[in-house]
Amino acid sequence: MRKIVFLSVLIFSTVNADFKNELANVYAQGVNTVLFFTSEDIISSGHYTFEDSETTLDTHVIPLSYHFKSDSDFYNFYVNGSIGFSKYEEEKIDFGRGTLDTIEMMTYALKVGGGIRMNVLPDTDMMVGGAYIYSRVNSDFKTSKVLDRNNPDEKAIDEILNSHQIHHTYELSTSIGYHPILNEYKPYFRVGTRYFKTNVDVPYATISDTTSVISKLKAGVVTPELTKIYNLPLKLEFYASEIFLSGDMDDVLGCKHFFVLGTTFHLASPIEKEWIKEVTLDINMARGENFDGFNFGFGVSF
Repeated sequence: MRKIVFLSVLIFSTVNADFKNELANVYAQGVNTVLFFTSEDIISSGHYTFEDSETTLDTHVIPLSYHFKSDSDFYNFYVNGSIGFSKYEEEKIDFGRGTLDTIEMMTYALKVGGGIRMNVLPDTDMMVGGAYIYSRVNSDFKTSKVLDRNNPDEKAIDEILNSHQIHHTYELSTSIGYHPILNEYKPYFRVGTRYFKTNVDVPYATISDTTSVISKLKAGVVTPELTKIYNLPLKLEFYASEIFLSGDMDDVLGCKHFFVLGTTFHLASPIEKEWIKEVTLDINMARGENFDGFNFGFGVSF
């Protein structure tokens, strides 16, 4: 079963004639998955551990969004995005070189997007948008035995896993949500789909781009004011999400879906500015077939 980037294909014998192509293709596919964790809006800062405990992923992301005011009651435009980085590390990899090696990948990503939100029915809205993600992946291969560049397979390992690559990802998204108000409580339900396409340019790769589809079901509720902290109203939000993966992300992660459970604390802004509505603290846990993790982060609503 594959992990995020480097899986059973990497323990193939180095005499395999297709080793460098397989390695490059798995690396290219894995980049798409790492970008998902680095750009997904459930994450501000998080830590993930995969099934063998030798593989970890740490993320640090700031998600941003803003809805423009509109003269129409039917629609308004919005912008969104994120900026952040992640560190992926896999230890004790056996390439058949007589050593147990380590891969470390640092991914820096900037996401810029926007779209339109439409009030299609009472308490129901639909959002359609797109985004562009610029990412730089710095990969380092750590080994106690110097790579022999006269060996074709070890040369491929050096060129692919000791590299600095820039990738361009394009995203299309759509979602529909229902959010009534019941006795001052605000329950909501949203279902959406995102399509990713990442252009790759990795030595020896036989694929030119990777594609993935992510579908999400999310349900939650925001409470009315529960108490005050320093005379500032505090509300709580409880939510659960199920995320379904398909395409290259499913293949590389080895997981077709995972779930998220979380709580957000909503505190009225302590700064007397009209354009700052509240500050938030979000804590959630994520669990899939072969990984689990937790995320937390602060936010500001405008």
